[in-house]
Amino acid sequence: MNENKPKRRTLAFMPEQKLLSFLEKHLLLITLIFITAVGLILRYALRDYVSGDAYYYLLPWYNQMKEVGFQGLSQPVGDYNILYQFFIALFTYLPLEALHAYKLFSIVFDLLLAFLAMWIIYKNTDLHRGLKAVIAYAVVLLSPIVFLNSACWAQCDVVYAYFCVFSVYEMYKEKYLSSMILFGVAVTFKLQAIFILPFLLFYYFYSRRFTILYFLTIPAVMVVLSLPGIVMGRGVFEVFSIYFNQTSTYKQMTMNYPSFWSVFKGSRMDEHYDAFSTLAVLLTIGVLLVIMVFWMKKRVRLSLINVLSMTFLLSYTCVMFLPAMHERYGFIYEIFALLIAFWYYKTIPMLLLMYAVSLQTYGSFLFGFGMNLSQLAFVNVGVYAAYMIYLNRQMFKESKEASAKVVGERLSAK
Repeated sequence: MNENKPKRRTLAFMPEQKLLSFLEKHLLLITLIFITAVGLILRYALRDYVSGDAYYYLLPWYNQMKEVGFQGLSQPVGDYNILYQFFIALFTYLPLEALHAYKLFSIVFDLLLAFLAMWIIYKNTDLHRGLKAVIAYAVVLLSPIVFLNSACWAQCDVVYAYFCVFSVYEMYKEKYLSSMILFGVAVTFKLQAIFILPFLLFYYFYSRRFTILYFLTIPAVMVVLSLPGIVMGRGVFEVFSIYFNQTSTYKQMTMNYPSFWSVFKGSRMDEHYDAFSTLAVLLTIGVLLVIMVFWMKKRVRLSLINVLSMTFLLSYTCVMFLPAMHERYGFIYEIFALLIAFWYYKTIPMLLLMYAVSLQTYGSFLFGFGMNLSQLAFVNVGVYAAYMIYLNRQMFKESKEASAKVVGERLSAK
């Protein structure tokens, strides 16, 4: 018996003792409630901020829909898809101000995305998984990128991001049909969900575990979710043509996102946009193919962390090299970067630098802060390269260790 071990004293005041015991027993739950409260207070404080997008686009679209209600689904309102236009029509029947309705819709998905991140970390880590899960919930819900996008900007990037993360996780769990359905929902909300399509295609070719016919689920889901507009007279092809029109709206190589092309800001590429945008698309496809072939040759395992890393790198590549990228288009890979940090702590400095770059672009658009896009582009390209080198090394290392383990088990079995 160790007599030097300090004894824990008990409080004489029994109600206080019971309260402290209760707090200790439910500490993680109480922390979760506190984090949720802080996240909601942050968003409530930003409820009346009117961004440029809200003032010039979202609010006029709301007013246009309010005049005719669901009958307005018979024709395009703005450049959003039919599904989001349906929700705008729905907002007009709610006892909420237009701006608050937009923001509340996205905030609901802020919470859903935070819960999804918490669930993924909890189910796939061992040591201190409860604590890590709560931290995952906190870093997503309290991320400035997340709450500024929804509660300040009144944008809905978190909606498609939620379904994208869910889709990738279902793919890892080998629930292929549900993964495709979720991806179909994501694309129906926003075209930027397409940034995870390269990973889904890679998984199909590399794993050969499901038929290519599953990809037909995606347009089918888009049509089903657009039925309210189709019933009102919109053509089925319009479900897809809306996105084709969006891709030809902007004629600039970069739209406030510090991409590879922003390094050349000040050049005359925008004057020859058609030629340079074609070059950019071809370059993006080429880089994606090189990365994917490299992974195939190295026989990279489809573990969860590798799946997250692959999706992150491929989506980051898309936004880095495609033309006409807006600052918000990095939202999806930034969420994957948060998840990756729970496996690879050494990526945290890269993560912080990435978020610093994004916050500069957010601040420029939302609050008029000054920024040098070319300088930010050099930093962003550097972060991209650092992630590419580090994560590929980790994937190859993990694959070698797993292969060595399998060989060892076979030898010991003999």
